[in-house]
Formats: sequence, C-alpha cells, structure tokens
Amino acid sequence: MQFSPAPSGLNDVGWDVAAVAVLMAIWWATETVPVAITALLPLALFPLLGVTSFDNAAIPYSNKNIYLFLGGFMLALGIESSGLHKRIALKMIISVGSSGRKLVGGFMLVAALISMWVMNTSTTLMLLPIGLAVCTVMSETIPGLSEKDKSNFDTALLLGIAYAATIGGMSTLIGTAPNIVFSAFMQDTYGVEISMFDWMMLGVPLASIMLFGAWTLLTKYVFPISFTASTEARDELKTMLLNMGDFSKDEKRISIIFGLAVFAWVFRTLLNKIDFLSGLTDAGIAIIAAILIFMTPSASKKGDLLKWERSKDLPWGLLILFGGGLSLAAQISSSGLGVWIGNSLLVLSSVPPILLILAVATLIIFLTEITSNVTTTTTFLPVFGALAIAIGILPVSLTVPVCLAASCAFMLPVATPPNAIVYGSNKFTIATMMRAGFALNIIGILVVTVFAYYFAPLIF
Repeated sequence: MQFSPAPSGLNDVGWDVAAVAVLMAIWWATETVPVAITALLPLALFPLLGVTSFDNAAIPYSNKNIYLFLGGFMLALGIESSGLHKRIALKMIISVGSSGRKLVGGFMLVAALISMWVMNTSTTLMLLPIGLAVCTVMSETIPGLSEKDKSNFDTALLLGIAYAATIGGMSTLIGTAPNIVFSAFMQDTYGVEISMFDWMMLGVPLASIMLFGAWTLLTKYVFPISFTASTEARDELKTMLLNMGDFSKDEKRISIIFGLAVFAWVFRTLLNKIDFLSGLTDAGIAIIAAILIFMTPSASKKGDLLKWERSKDLPWGLLILFGGGLSLAAQISSSGLGVWIGNSLLVLSSVPPILLILAVATLIIFLTEITSNVTTTTTFLPVFGALAIAIGILPVSLTVPVCLAASCAFMLPVATPPNAIVYGSNKFTIATMMRAGFALNIIGILVVTVFAYYFAPLIF
C-alpha cells in the first residue's frame, strides 16, 4: 500500500494510516509477533511516516480507561489473594439448593457475579475444582443415575461456569477488555463519556437475560437435567466452606475496600456534586482502591494485603494493547480515513438499521470464535463508527454491537480462556461444545441486536 497512490477522496496521510491499520490487523490476526508488540507499531511508524509526532501517538497509551482497568485488576488480585471470592462462591451455591438444575444455576450465578469484578479466567479457575468435586459427588451418591444423566449434568455444569464467567464480564466496564476499549474509543473519538453506572444500565440487564438464556438452554434443551436434590453434594460444598475457617481479617479488610469502590462507581454522579469530590472519576476510584490495598496491612502475613510481587500477574500486555488500539483509532479519525471508510460504505445506507446491527453482531460473534475479542473490537470500532456517521445514525448503534458481540463467543475452546479451561477437564468433546455454543451464539446475536437498537441510544 505504501508504494501505491491513495484512492480517490483519501489523502496521503490517511492512506499511510490505512497501511499501518492493515499491517496491525494482519499481525493481530496471525499473531506473527505478540499482540502487545503489534500494539506498539503506532509509536514506531506514525512518526516515521509523518502521520503525527511521537508525543501525539503516545497520548492514547495513557488514556484514563487504561488506568480504570489497571486499578480494577489490582482490586481483583487483592480479592483473589484473600480468598474472599471462594467464600462468596461457596455460600451462594449452597444457598440456591441442591437439585441438578439449581446447582448448575447456582454455579452460573456465582460465576457471573464474580466475573463482573474479577477476570473471567480467574473466576473459571477458581470454580472449576469446586464444580468437578460436585460432579464426582453427584455421580457416586445418586442411585439409579444413568450415564446419560451424569454426562448431561457434568457438561451443563462445566460449560455453564465458562459461559457465565464470560457473560458476567459484560455487566461492568472492568468486567471484560472490549468494554474498556469501547468506552475509551467513544470518549476519544466522539466525546461521549460512559461511566460505570451508564454501562451497568445496559450491561446488567443484557447479561441477566443472557445468563438466564444460557442456563435454560443448557439444562433444559441441550443437556436436560431431570434428577432432584442431592444432600451429599450439598454436604460436600459445606465441608469445603468449613475447611476455609472463619471469615478472616484480610477478607474483612478487602471486603470494605471492594464495597467502597463499588459504591463509589455506582453513585459517582452524586458524589461529584460534593465540592471536594467533583473531580472524582471511575478511573480515580479504581486507582484509589488499588492504593488502599497496597497500603492496608495484612493480618495473616507479613506486609500488606497485596504485595508488589503479585504485579507480575497483571495483564501488562493487555494494557499496551488498549493503548495501541486507541492510538490507531485516533489517527483513523484525525487523518480523514474514518470519514472515507464511512463514505465508501454508503451503499449500505439503504439497509434498515436493525438489519445492519444484526449483521454486525453476527459478523463479530462468529469472528471472535477464532480471533482475540480485544483485537477484533479495536479493529472494527473505527470502521463501524465511521459507517454510522456516514449513514446518519448514532455511532453507538453500530459500536455497541461490536463491543457486546465480541464477548459472545461460546462455540470453540480457543474462543475464550474460560472455554479452554473447562474443555481441559475432558468431560466433553469439541463437537459437544460447538452444539451448545452455536445455539447460545444465536441467542447472543438476537439479544445484542435488540439492546443495541432499542436501548443503547437511550442510555448513551
């Protein structure tokens, strides 16, 4: 592309940005080099090509939403290190009952709630051994349980954990990476600020519907579960909880910090009316919570609740990936490339918006079965945002389905870390996962389309 003239209607700078965008998309798709290294290309190439200065290219790498994600991850690490998430999980699962369908529903509810604030990978890793223990107890203690019934329960439970961990992350801005990418993109490109509360108004109802749909699909239609209560399974869960001991001081301290952070996120607009809190942001809340975790002494070990040594577990590469995607998006907008892309797609202006949203959701959901949801979101947000402007509809009408659909890949083990983790249990085949996942993908397409068309424009 560098050695060919720019197409009609596009300037040379825009053509250079397009060349960098294509190169990054290819490298992200093929993982020729680590995705985080690909995300550094704007810093290297934009100044060399005369697109913009190094300083301007670097500004998006310090976007406030990156710090929201960083602080959120530190908070999640603090919760994990205290064991609080496991105690909450066991108590909630015990409380929902012990029939087959209720147990699956309990695990899914817990996975979704925890993954609102903790990485879905960590949530799945934490719940998997608990789920496997319940599978064993059910298999060994319920008389007359057929192999088909055992297989259905095991598969529904494990897939339910994975799917719910993915779905729960859609509820909050820090729950999954595409949400943060979307929020930062909308702020930088269109000046639309999306707070934690704003997103939860859309994300929580959507995730609730998806969660109920996934539970019903798994336990009633794809892997029907008919057996009733198992006191043995309930006793096993109670034993696990008993072995954790009393509620520790560390758990209490992290609970207070976490509770204050969630309260501040939900009621930030009210807190901003207080003079000395007028500058409080969602990112600031996350960073304050992270600082408190590193400052609060631990009662069970030397030092604080969270030690800096744990920082190696933070997804530093993902933070760089955010910055690279935002830097690319900024130049797509400022160079005129975004407008040119939108004008080139004007042929789609005759398509009814709801059908266009349906097509976008379908494309992104099935594409993210084989590609990273972050890179897919980063690549397509500028494209469909430009298209929305060109055909005269709100950008959120096409950018929201890109973001949401990127978190709805349920068919393949490679689609998401939770899928890969539960597949590693060897309780089911890829064909089995594809059968359930395809049906859930279809549900996802329909739910995302409805929320993007009817509700997103009202909220954002």
